[in-house]
Order: sequence, then C-alpha cells, then structure tokens
Amino acid sequence: MLRYRAASLLVLFFLLAPALHGRLQGLRWQFVDGVLVLFASYVVATCLNDVFDYEVDRVNHPGAKERPLVTGAASPRRLVVMAVVLALLSIVLAALIGPLALCAVAVSLCINVLYSAPPVRLCSRPLAAAPVLAFAYVGVPYAIGLGSAGAALEARDLQVVAALLLLFAGRMLLKDFRDRRGDALFGKRTFLLVHGKGATIAAVLICVLAGDALLAGVMPSPVLIAVVQGYFAVIAFELYRLAKSGPGEEELAAIARGARMGNAVILTWLGWSLLPASEANVLAVALAALYWLVYLLPASPAATATTAAREATAPEAARAS
Repeated sequence: MLRYRAASLLVLFFLLAPALHGRLQGLRWQFVDGVLVLFASYVVATCLNDVFDYEVDRVNHPGAKERPLVTGAASPRRLVVMAVVLALLSIVLAALIGPLALCAVAVSLCINVLYSAPPVRLCSRPLAAAPVLAFAYVGVPYAIGLGSAGAALEARDLQVVAALLLLFAGRMLLKDFRDRRGDALFGKRTFLLVHGKGATIAAVLICVLAGDALLAGVMPSPVLIAVVQGYFAVIAFELYRLAKSGPGEEELAAIARGARMGNAVILTWLGWSLLPASEANVLAVALAALYWLVYLLPASPAATATTAAREATAPEAARAS
C-alpha cells in the first residue's frame, strides 16, 4: 500500500523544509521518525481510498498489483484494520517529534477520512479535491520536516508552502485525465468531468503561473531562478501539447513530461540548498542540463507509453484519486 512513486514525493517535501533552514547537514533520529510518520499516514490514506473507491478502481486499474482489493489479494476489513493500526502508530511517532509534527499528522488523518469516506467524500467535489490533495502532499510533509529539524515556522516558509501548494494543486487536476472513464461511469464529480478539458488546462496554467511567481520571490539565487524558469517553460509547453492532443496515450505522455519537470523544480532546489552558493549554482546548471537532455532525446513509443502511465499516476495522496 506504500506506492513508492508517490511516497518519494512526500520525502522530497519533507527534506526541503530542513534544507531551507540549513538543518540537513547531519542525520537526526527525528528525520527517520518523521519519514516513518509520513509513510504510515500515507498508507492510511491509500487503504481508506481503496476501500471507498473500489468500484471506480475496478474500471480504472483492473489487475493492478498495487490495488490488492481489486486483485482480491486483500479484503476491505483487512485494509481498514491496517489503516486504524497505522493511524495510531503515526500519532505515537509524531508525538515523539513534537507539537508541530503531531498537529500535522492529526490534520493529515482527518483529511484521509474526509477525502474518501462518505458523506463528505472530498474526492467527488470538483473545487475541493485538488487543493486538499495538494495540502496533504505539500503542507503535511513540510510541517513534519520542520518539526523533525527543530526549526520554527517563518514567514518564508508560508510563501514556499503557498507556492508549492499552487503548483501541486495544478498537478492534481491533471491526474483526472487518467481516471475519467471510471469516474464518469460511477458519477464521481471531478473538475475535469464537471468543467471540461479546456477549463481544466486553464486552471492548471493559472496554478503554474501563480506558483512560479511566488517561488521566484523566495528563491535566493538568480541562477536557480533562471534554471527553474526553464523547467516551467517546458511545463507550459506540455500543457499546450495536452490541449492539442486527443484522448489517450498522447495526453498521458504530455502530463508525464510536465510532471517530470515539476519534480525537477523540487530536486534542483533541494540540491542547491545543501551546498555553498558557488557549488550550488554549478549543481543547478548541471541538473538542468541533464533534465533538458532527457527531455530532448527521442524515446521509443513503448518507453514513452510506459513512462506516461507511471508518471501520470504517481501522485495519489488519498489513493490519491
């Protein structure tokens, strides 16, 4: 139930908080504890979502090994028991870190229930699903990261989180392209199904532009800002490709390429934050060159399709779907 592609994103946001405060130079036991808290609360989310979205998943993910309920490898009761046990474990582990982590986990567990379970089921509310998932993916791990580092919340943290929330909300709107068949069949009211493809892409673009503007105001290096602008240029171009493409693999491929550049923003910033300024700028340029090389090199159709399916399905915070 710990889907590693999604879990790896949680770790990046978790590490970014202490890195921006200059507290990632050494290993603290709280960092290990914090990662365990994240993983436990995430598995709670996937268990609950799989139980309440069983019928939808049977259509969208038939035979998927990471859906044990769909494949028959697990029962609803087993997943619910696992969710309860890990929810209690995450609370205990968070309490060992401190008040900020404990508060973040409490909020996360509430989101897990409200997102998937009736009668609220935020996943079926077009205007709520993406922001809630973004908070679960960005705000919660960032807060636990701060608590694990023993750092105090500052005004800069609020701007960083606001920027990343906007960017990730846009990314969450795009995941509905993959799931629209099952969502439509069972009346799940996603933003895409309610407002259409054009409005969804426009909303994503607004999120990207606003998030980019906020990030540019908080990033300390002109070199880092320039590198990140290159990533955002690719994201905007892939949104254009998405708008022009028809349903199917073309859409998923465009989403996957944009998602990869979104990951590049976080990875580059995280790496930059761990080094002295001169070395950090070299690293940022080197990472940008690597990402651009991978982006520009042609890929085989089979590899493109596989990557599209994996990248487009990675974020699943309350499965996340």
